[in-house]
Amino acid sequence: MPPTEAWNGYSPAERDRRWDAVRNNAQASGLDCVFVPIGNAADARYLTEFRVASIVLPSDGRPPIVVTDRGAGNHWLSETRQANRQWAEPMAQALLDAGMERARIGVAGLQAGAVTHVRAPHGVVNHSAYAHVMRRLPNATFTDATDVVGMARYVKSAEEVGCLRKATAIAEEGVAAMVESARPGEDAAAMYASVMDRMLRLGSEYYPLALYVDPIDQPPTERYTNPPLDRPLRANDLITNEVSAVWGGLVAQEDQPIVLGPVPDKWRPVIELQREVFQAGLERMRPGTPFGELIDFTNDYGDARGMKTSILMHGRGLGDDGPLLTPRTSGGEVRDLAIQDGNVWVWKPTAHSTDGRLSFTWGGDVVVGEQGGVPLFQRPHGMVSTG
Repeated sequence: MPPTEAWNGYSPAERDRRWDAVRNNAQASGLDCVFVPIGNAADARYLTEFRVASIVLPSDGRPPIVVTDRGAGNHWLSETRQANRQWAEPMAQALLDAGMERARIGVAGLQAGAVTHVRAPHGVVNHSAYAHVMRRLPNATFTDATDVVGMARYVKSAEEVGCLRKATAIAEEGVAAMVESARPGEDAAAMYASVMDRMLRLGSEYYPLALYVDPIDQPPTERYTNPPLDRPLRANDLITNEVSAVWGGLVAQEDQPIVLGPVPDKWRPVIELQREVFQAGLERMRPGTPFGELIDFTNDYGDARGMKTSILMHGRGLGDDGPLLTPRTSGGEVRDLAIQDGNVWVWKPTAHSTDGRLSFTWGGDVVVGEQGGVPLFQRPHGMVSTG
């Protein structure tokens, strides 16, 4: 295993690309600036390369004003303003100093967007700090701008795709570590630790492994996002998982079911159907295709086989990226949204047996190009058999 690498940051050209994309979206929405308050860590990191920050980005091309806890600079920003844990007033002053006292201010993260913060229906901003800002600028107009930043994040640059490719390779190493240690009698917590150890040593940021461990003939029970204590692995256990690694702040995820024993024959038609819908879906991920078409195609695919299939996918990036499409969500808000060249998401449709008792999900990160979706991973399809 190669030694740990360290992420060295995105280029200034990538910074300018992001700022320009957000400014263009803000101008198209009639906004004088985009404001990312404290609490919205993902959009702040996207625009500043700081993990904890607030930013005021004027839409007229002027440089942003950035507030960080200690006022330090980085390779993107030579200087920032100091918050020293008191964020409310420094954020308000940044807006005032940018001339926004009577402006139309777009606030990123006030609510869930179409393609970002999709699991946060009530938003992610710190309410008390944001309320202070509004009191300090009583003549300004504040409006949600989650999609103003989100649609810039929606299409990945070459640098970002490269980072996701690296994160995917690390996640695949995590899958390999799980396969190596998944044996009857092994402690599930030790297996969990071996996966995390492998990925952290390869330079991933910390992102918890998620898994289920249940007998293959029983439905999933508890979802573990911490080491499963006092749970030895047993013959014929089925481990379903989400193995995630982070490079350049971008999260990649690989899903690889593992059975501690032979794959039962009754599972094989379900696995084969999932392989078919996975590949067929890739071919339909062409730029310009509306999500509604992909949703309907995937959900209807199994009908000709007398079985069911259902869509399961979400965006990849800094976290809570979308669109989020699951059997429990209709996707109505994004049915008309077009797939674009440079989109990246986790593609993991599910196939179900005729009686509905068996469900198989497999997949990983996919990037969209002119010819459709292309996996960033190298794993062969199927359920891995160990033990």
